[in-house]
Amino acid sequence: MKKSILVSLFFIFYVFFIGPMISNAGIAAVFADLILENLKMDVSYNLRTIKNCPFIIQNRSDYAADALIEVTVPRPDKLKPGYEAIPDKDWIKVIPNKFRLGPGEKGVADVIIMVPYDEKLVGKHFQAHFLCTGSPVGISGPLVIATGAETRIRFSVASKGPAELIKEKKNRVMYSLNFEFDPVNVRVKDPIELGKKIDIRKEKDAKLNLVNKAEAPIKLKLKAVPYRQTFFGLTEGHETGDPEWLVIKPKKLKLKGETIERVQLYLKIPDEEKYKNKKYVFFIEAQIINHVPVEIFSRLFVTTEE
Repeated sequence: MKKSILVSLFFIFYVFFIGPMISNAGIAAVFADLILENLKMDVSYNLRTIKNCPFIIQNRSDYAADALIEVTVPRPDKLKPGYEAIPDKDWIKVIPNKFRLGPGEKGVADVIIMVPYDEKLVGKHFQAHFLCTGSPVGISGPLVIATGAETRIRFSVASKGPAELIKEKKNRVMYSLNFEFDPVNVRVKDPIELGKKIDIRKEKDAKLNLVNKAEAPIKLKLKAVPYRQTFFGLTEGHETGDPEWLVIKPKKLKLKGETIERVQLYLKIPDEEKYKNKKYVFFIEAQIINHVPVEIFSRLFVTTEE
């Protein structure tokens, strides 16, 4: 019987990284300890889409923090029996892998794995680790780097024939993917007027850009999406805004290599008493078109007039 991809989620792994000079400090990472079997070579897999398993990182400190997720090669003493260290950590990508998070805020990343085609890899079992680190933003005095800890992923490689190579060509992805929203969190300082269409960039001086750091172009579609409780937490005091209130332009674009593209946000909240003096957060999604599904998110924070 032909095996399909088998994924075992042993437990949800909470990792805390404590900054010794910050009260109530820490970056918490949530990711399942995964075992994947029968991965086909030269095919990209997004763990969020195949098993609803994103990499979630949260700032548990009282300060804004910069967080980083890195793929690392495990030491021999960290390997589980039967597994060898991943020979090239570039087989795994975390998108995005950098976050600036306010107190209590969460960031969500996609973990993508692709084993290059090499018959010598068939039947082998590999292990890779993820290392998360964090540092506070705007704290005077010596820079405090949070201590790090690792989560892991294990996978086995299977073969495939020429017919499957052709069939699965559409599932391959340019493996130089390196794109992000800048910033991840857009904050509008001035109150939003109700019943009026607001150009967030022009009228509120709050900017959002898409950055493609890779040389290859990518095609993206943009949209406002509902609040996803599985992935995000709501910042204290905020409610999720109706995606219908937010218009994003362009809806689709081809982002050239090594370029920055403006994203225009237009917000119109109905002029009703129940929407006055509220704090809302809106979720903005950029999704790759015609490749393995990869999504990145930005959030728009606003306060309505009294």
